[in-house]
Amino acid sequence: MIPKTVAGSAIRTLTRTTTQNTKPLSRTYLQAQSQLRQYSSSSSNPPSATGVFYKTFTRPVAKCLLTALFVYQVVYWGWSKLEVDEIKKERQAEITKLEAQVRALQVQKEKEAETAAAVAAAASNTGASPDSQKKKGWGWW
Repeated sequence: MIPKTVAGSAIRTLTRTTTQNTKPLSRTYLQAQSQLRQYSSSSSNPPSATGVFYKTFTRPVAKCLLTALFVYQVVYWGWSKLEVDEIKKERQAEITKLEAQVRALQVQKEKEAETAAAVAAAASNTGASPDSQKKKGWGWW
């Protein structure tokens, strides 16, 4: 609400008179104004062929391009995932194979150690140690 002062009463009378004195604009006046605007803004030159082409085909071409990029990225990601899965399976198979080889070599080494211990025990029972035997060779070594 506007305060009751000299300036406030002046503002109230101005707003009252302007709102009471305004009439709705007639339809013919609005049509004439819109025709004037259309006439003044339209150019006498027809649009160029390249402008029409780009205005017509820019959006569909952009849609196709973006869709193609999206599809490419999805297919590339899928292909990469399959490649990684295949590499993981190959490596796991190789690891399993190498672990089996290590176990076999460990078993073989244990057997060799047992046979060496058995030979040493047999040699100690007979009294002759394998180190006391004279080695054949070129020199003192």
